[in-house]
Amino acid sequence: MKKYRFWYHYNKPLSKKMGKPIMTVHYKDKCYATEKIVCNAATETHKRKRQPFMVVRGWTKDISFFLTGCDGGRGIEIE
Repeated sequence: MKKYRFWYHYNKPLSKKMGKPIMTVHYKDKCYATEKIVCNAATETHKRKRQPFMVVRGWTKDISFFLTGCDGGRGIEIE
């Protein structure tokens, strides 16, 4: 199975709107907002020339979604 690049970062505007900390995961040209990330893949920090200036990135074959806690928030697991 082919590996794809993923990257994630803290999303300040969405966090303000939602009233809680939100991370954004980018995978296969799609953006997923989440409250929790479980990352089992090797990662590295990366500086970008535009916002967000600092991200965490890596390679993975797939990501999966799960519900977090009793509030029903969404989490993402990266293999």
